[in-house]
Amino acid sequence: MTVERPGHGPWARLLASAVVRDEGSAVAERARALVRDGAVGTVEVTEGTLSASVNGCSVAITAKPVPPRIWAAMTRFARGNRPVEEAVAGRLQSVHLDHVMIEDWSEPLVPRSYELGRTCSCDIDGELCEHVAALAYAVANGIDADPSLLLRWRGCVAAPELPAEAEIPVTPEPAPDLTDDDPWRAGVLPEPRPLRPLPVGAVLKRLGPSGLKLRGEDLSVVLQRAYASFAESADT
Repeated sequence: MTVERPGHGPWARLLASAVVRDEGSAVAERARALVRDGAVGTVEVTEGTLSASVNGCSVAITAKPVPPRIWAAMTRFARGNRPVEEAVAGRLQSVHLDHVMIEDWSEPLVPRSYELGRTCSCDIDGELCEHVAALAYAVANGIDADPSLLLRWRGCVAAPELPAEAEIPVTPEPAPDLTDDDPWRAGVLPEPRPLRPLPVGAVLKRLGPSGLKLRGEDLSVVLQRAYASFAESADT
């Protein structure tokens, strides 16, 4: 039998599976029943906290917000890439955005399971209860309806809406000089795209261990610390 899992978009599915690791369990089935029966009250979304009353229990799912500097970098990275711009503005669920945040900053947009806090007044010690799972499923459905819900929870300020392409002023190229037959004559160069800032040591991280040891440590680890020290001295 196929189990209908709440949440269909990538952000919604990542959150649901991070909270409910075994979606074929009896707990998950009871949680889906609670959602279907309307037992999940209005979900309150604040920075770092999702909360609701579920079948009479007070439930919350918490996570540390995304650092502002990282979200600012992602906002700059999104410029000129319409699908990612839509995701940063909270109008689209983008796997690409989550992937870049993990690869470049080790900061997933959807927190990993071990980064989540789960509380419920039913107080089942050390176990996931159906009330927390039901809240996760209700939020997953909410993200499908409005992806900005996830951004609000993660403390990510939505980027301002960019003007439509037709409204962006374009500098016209000069009319070609028909009297000039020079084949090497070129047109106007396009404006360069803004560079995407990378965290300190991003290249070292992508290359991985070097295999060279310096006082018992891999050279890449030593260089990471050196780069971090240089960056701190440049800021001061």
